[in-house]
Order: sequence, then structure tokens, then C-alpha cells
Amino acid sequence: MGELAKPTSGPDDASLDAWRAYALVYLAEAIRESAPNALGSATIFPHSPLEGEGAVVVFEFEAERSSLDAKRFFVVVGKTEANYYPGYDLTSDEAFSLHLGTRFMLVMGIGQAPPEQLATFDAAVAAKAVVNRISPELTVVDARVAAAFDVDGELHAIVSCRIGGRDVYVMAGDAPPGIHERVALPPQVVYRMHVGQVLRNEPDPDGPRRDTSYP
Repeated sequence: MGELAKPTSGPDDASLDAWRAYALVYLAEAIRESAPNALGSATIFPHSPLEGEGAVVVFEFEAERSSLDAKRFFVVVGKTEANYYPGYDLTSDEAFSLHLGTRFMLVMGIGQAPPEQLATFDAAVAAKAVVNRISPELTVVDARVAAAFDVDGELHAIVSCRIGGRDVYVMAGDAPPGIHERVALPPQVVYRMHVGQVLRNEPDPDGPRRDTSYP
């Protein structure tokens, strides 16, 4: 990638400057004239739950892109495939979960569910099944499928609905269950963040790891 080789160590405290330089080269190739000249704060995540991947660093940056309303972005580099994401109102920790969920979908070849897979899916019933695990007394109204994915034959549905007077996304169907209030975000973004967080919550055989932030 470009003229700068990928650092061979880290990301860690000692190699942070090298990874910062590498991220700038990646962005110069990825978004060309919109690429920033400098990166903002950095957060190192020394462990990945994805097989074959490892430590990454998440940098914030600002850029003007005509195809996107966002001006704030994140770029993720390290022992992974580099990628950048609109910042929305995410924290660096949420951006890491988004990256993990994105990588998982790419590696698994997850795509949109075809119409026939949704033919018999009842969004209200599926959302209520998730809600019943937490607060059975709550009702689900205005349920609709906001997005749906085929995961090796299983249906992962993101249901938009109202629960107890609040607008939410419910991860339903065969998806790991969850309820999210970040309805200002696109449903596919919330789904990828959800998947990433589920992966991070799995037991780590090496014990807890420390995440490090830098201004």
C-alpha cells in the first residue's frame, strides 16, 4: 500500500507513530483528495476476537467528502484489514465494535436476506419474543423490518418499533437478541455494532485486556 510498509509490530505504545503514518497513507489511497493531513485521538485495542486478527488502533479524523454528510470519521488499522467509517456520534469503542461486525460480515459473506426468507417473518411477533426476555409487560407497536441479513441460512432481522413509548431497534429472528435506542443510525450500522459487541463479550481465554487512549 503506497510507499510505506505496514508496521511489523503493535499497534502498541512504541509503534503508535508508525501506525499513524501508515493510516495516513491508507487514507490517501482510499479517499484520495479528501484524505486528511493529520489524525486525531487514537485508541489501541490490543485484542481481537476474530480468528487471524489481532491488535488494532482506531484514529479519529475529519474530512470533507461530497458523497457523505459526515465530516468526522474513524480509521482502523493494525492486525486487520484497514477500513474507515463515518463517525456519526460514535465513540472509539463503538467504532471498534463496528469494525469487528463489518469484518465478521465480510469474512462470513453475509448479505441481505432475499424476499422469500422474509415471506413468513412477523416483525411484531419476533420483536415481542425478544422483549419478553426482559420486560414481558411491555407492548410492541409499529413494528417493521428495517434491515435483514442471511447468515448461512439463518435470518438476522433488525426490527424498527416502539416499546414503552421509545423508538428502538430490536435484533430479532435468529440474530443474537438485543434492543438498541440508537435509531438515528442506519439499521445496518447498528447491526454491525451489535455483532461486534457480541463477539467482544465472548470469554477471552487470555483474560482481560487493556484498551489505551491517546489525545
